[in-house]
Amino acid sequence: MTKPKTFDAYNGAVTEAAERVLVTLLRGFGPWKDTVFLVGGLTPRYLVAARPPEVPQHAGTGDVDVVVDVAILIDTEAYSTLEENLHAMGFDRATNENGVKVSWRWEARLETGATMVLEFLAEHPELGGGKVKVLPTEGNVSALNIPHASMVFDLHDTTELTAELLNGGGLATEVVRYANIVSFTCLKAFAFDHRNARKDAHDLVYCLEHYPGGLDPAILAFKDALAGPHAEAVQEALAKLKTRFVHEDPDQSYRRDGAVAVARFEDNDADVDDNEEIQDLRILRQRQVADLMGQFFAALA
Repeated sequence: MTKPKTFDAYNGAVTEAAERVLVTLLRGFGPWKDTVFLVGGLTPRYLVAARPPEVPQHAGTGDVDVVVDVAILIDTEAYSTLEENLHAMGFDRATNENGVKVSWRWEARLETGATMVLEFLAEHPELGGGKVKVLPTEGNVSALNIPHASMVFDLHDTTELTAELLNGGGLATEVVRYANIVSFTCLKAFAFDHRNARKDAHDLVYCLEHYPGGLDPAILAFKDALAGPHAEAVQEALAKLKTRFVHEDPDQSYRRDGAVAVARFEDNDADVDDNEEIQDLRILRQRQVADLMGQFFAALA
């Protein structure tokens, strides 16, 4: 499924609906809820606690992407609970670009008319090669194998989230385990390198730019991770990130495809050909992104 390429294609109300989907999923998943970890475009809502006007508005998301433990997919009771919960929430298997139903992406249309997407991701220890692929299962629910996704099991934060359950179930509060600044940035770096979606670039830059306390705490978190068990994966992600955002000539980093993707996403791909002011604003934003990433990598050198 292709992600929208501009900021104005996203809707704040849909993002709030995504929180309802997440809380409803956790509420119905019983003792296995602590094996579900949020990644993807809803995560910046918790990584960056500040809200406008203190910080710029984040684009939000209409997707709920969660990393699950592979054990869930082979535990009969957990698997049945997950599938029953999905159907109870009104979710059905989504179709891919060829019209074929897939087992790792589920969708539902809410009473508001919004279509919500729930995606299951995992990392299978026996599926190497660094490829994104669907995990084989015998039932209707599976997960997309994402290399290094399991880093979130160690690199995550938690928050309590209260939301209205789907289908009139009332307010519920659940503990959400979400990717921390290191695992989120790394997984977004892999995603941006793989699929070149502007939204991925926006997400990762937004969180580094507006992380609580500034860039320094984020850098410290990365330094700790580089000395930890996921150091190799973090180094690989940083190498891909640097390729997309940093040029050997610092004055040219603003021209890197990462900085351009952020600027074009945030200015809604405005027509700059005949408007010098808009063109200048886009270049300014590209330079801001380039400066941020330059500081980030200089501190990690």
